[in-house]
Amino acid sequence: MATVQQPLNPEIQPEDIHHLALRPPESAQLAMPRAPEIVLQEAAKAAQALRDVIERKPLKCVINGKTFLQFEDWQTLGRFYGITVAARATSYVEQGRVRGYECHAEALRADGQVISAAQAMCMDDESKWSDKPLFQLRSMAQTRAQAKALRNVLAWVVVMAGYAPTPAEEMDGKATSNSIAPRMAYTPMHPDRVRNLCFGIANAKDLDELKSRYIIAGNEAKKNNDRAALDAFMSAKDARKRELQ
Repeated sequence: MATVQQPLNPEIQPEDIHHLALRPPESAQLAMPRAPEIVLQEAAKAAQALRDVIERKPLKCVINGKTFLQFEDWQTLGRFYGITVAARATSYVEQGRVRGYECHAEALRADGQVISAAQAMCMDDESKWSDKPLFQLRSMAQTRAQAKALRNVLAWVVVMAGYAPTPAEEMDGKATSNSIAPRMAYTPMHPDRVRNLCFGIANAKDLDELKSRYIIAGNEAKKNNDRAALDAFMSAKDARKRELQ
């Protein structure tokens, strides 16, 4: 009489085989290659450096009270992380009476690995581009696609810095003549003044005094448009608040 061969693992039933085949191997499951707190600390430094760059620009794109980064700003942020971007293909497009260009762009790591891709168009049915020559539409399609490719991987840092995550070039259709606003005069506070105000905040006796000292210091930083000083006051305030609570 023929004997029936037993399964190697009696705990696995035949009906489970299909489910096991769909289960990803351990190496393919999601994992964090680096500790989240380290990633956030590095992002905070990148966000602060980005703010320093943006707030010193003679002109920046402000729409409805929100600041939008332009392509060169996204390139600057990309450099912090060793990311570059390239326009891979640009195609002429006609849709009825509308014509323009579509571009495919890719963001790359320093080792050449593609980590993001995006497509964007610039057509002459947009009010700003209706009377522009085709070479300008082609250039804008490339600019939009490259900015969007960078946005796909870096928008979270831009939001952390306090700016809108959409590239300014994608907001052309919604922009008005007042969209580009001149920056406030930047007159950095004297380092000794910043240290003295931080010392006062750090040595506040209670929460009421802490609030008062922080408001005075913060107003002075805002008056001078000194974001670095404001961040220093905020850090001193948060540290002292934790000690008092």
